[in-house]
Amino acid sequence: MRRQSIHRVYTQDKRRATIVRVISKQFDNFTLQPTTGYYRGKAEKSIVLEIVGAKESQVKWLAARIREINRQASVLVITLKGRAQKITANQQ
Repeated sequence: MRRQSIHRVYTQDKRRATIVRVISKQFDNFTLQPTTGYYRGKAEKSIVLEIVGAKESQVKWLAARIREINRQASVLVITLKGRAQKITANQQ
């Protein structure tokens, strides 16, 4: 197992196709999870992007770009430190 940063970006689910295109240009692998977020007490369709092993500067750039795409006042980024391990068919 190797220690890596796990970055989560929380944003509104407004222009998902555009956001996915922007992410795909920067990262080969990521997870996108649809969810319901609450902002100032009101429910809104949201997405959480999770990227493992990215540089913090890349994630900050991506969050700023997503904020512009969705025309939001802010986008939340959480960085966790943890261990990542790929489980393959050869590992039992």
